Amino acid sequence: MNARFCSLGRLLPDLFYFTILFILLWCWKPAVGQSAATVPIIGQKVPDVDLGQVLRFKDGKAKLSDFQGKLLILDFWATWCKPCVMMIPRMDSLEKQFEGKVQFLPVSYQTAEQIAVFRQKLARRNGMRIQGPEVVGDTLLKLLFPHSGVPHYVWIDQEGVLRAVTGLEEITAAKIQQVLSSLSAFLPEKKDEPRLSYDPHTTPLFEFIGQQKLPAFGEVNYHALLTGYIPGMQSRTSFLKPRVKGQNWRLTYCNENLRSMYGYAYGRARRFFSDNSISIEVRDSSQFFHMGKTAREWMPQHSYCYELVVPAQLADSGFAMVQKDLRRLFPQYEARVEKRKMKVLALVRTSASDKIKSRSEQRKVSYDGFSYQAQRTTMENFLVGLNGIYMNSSPMPIADHTGYQGEIDLALDVKFSDLEDVNRGLSRYDLRLIETVDSVEILVIKDRVRMDTSAEN
Repeated sequence: MNARFCSLGRLLPDLFYFTILFILLWCWKPAVGQSAATVPIIGQKVPDVDLGQVLRFKDGKAKLSDFQGKLLILDFWATWCKPCVMMIPRMDSLEKQFEGKVQFLPVSYQTAEQIAVFRQKLARRNGMRIQGPEVVGDTLLKLLFPHSGVPHYVWIDQEGVLRAVTGLEEITAAKIQQVLSSLSAFLPEKKDEPRLSYDPHTTPLFEFIGQQKLPAFGEVNYHALLTGYIPGMQSRTSFLKPRVKGQNWRLTYCNENLRSMYGYAYGRARRFFSDNSISIEVRDSSQFFHMGKTAREWMPQHSYCYELVVPAQLADSGFAMVQKDLRRLFPQYEARVEKRKMKVLALVRTSASDKIKSRSEQRKVSYDGFSYQAQRTTMENFLVGLNGIYMNSSPMPIADHTGYQGEIDLALDVKFSDLEDVNRGLSRYDLRLIETVDSVEILVIKDRVRMDTSAEN
């Protein structure tokens, strides 16, 4: 009965199809290897991969070998990354200084349209027009050179060998000359911590920690949690106010320093105490400032994760409870809000004409470093943004002298680090920032004075 399975007439067609399948599988294996290039290590030749969409280069396509003969530095960046944007003039200057020897190649996951809009703003604001090639919509290079934070720089020498992976500190003329001059040049390697995928808007911190095989805390309606620095966690502050029945009040700090923690807790989400409105009056300020160290060196020893969750009925006491926790957890310091006379930038109206009254139906706020768009916001929220984000490098705090109470619409296309340019944008709305002296609230942090009872004994 089994003879029918051994019949040559039946077996030959099966052998034919099996042979074809074997050949296809044998050919397929190297194709897979080509599309998933192995991550190179320093000292190895970099695979000559296609770079995807390349702006301002031949027919819009390129391979790494097209840049051979120069020191190629891949610049992984994003338009929202302030350090990345600040590095653009430096890289342009270095490329001119080492003309013909060095090529910076910007690489972004963002689309060509997003990059084009940003480049237009950059040209208008700073007069900088990028002439060289850049990779947009990247999906391959970020896998070949994995990283969890930008800016991120990959150095490939004239022969296509990976020479260094660095942060922005190493992008200097001296370091470039060092690599150009010596095959054995050593640069400190930037090793990113694996980025943890955590969204504080959807997952409480204690629950996330439990998912990471750390101690679980069970289901609670109230908890306070403090940890040290968590590698890979993005530095951020998240505040959730109960808006529906059953929702808790929650404040979360992720890898934040004490300046930020005190500043937000005492600002109570109504304002932000930025560096120009915080007075640190302590003997040892290394807990609050970098003191000559890079952020990467300083943060692991001086950053914390903290969370407070309370039920809705205690929401009005939430920030007071955070302040008490800070006093308990850091008893060596005391903080309070004081009024002091100082120089400020006062936002004033220059006419009685109401050019800021909101006519929008939906509430919306967006900011990208060169523009600010707001619909149905308040003057208070606008000032919080100016002090905390857009103009947080101003040496003077910004005070509201408009007296305006209603909702407003604003659209500013300005360079926020340039006061004259900010005033140009504000003039559309008959608003202006003027320097004056005013009595304003600042946050003062001091060493706590302790009574020494040993002398009495």
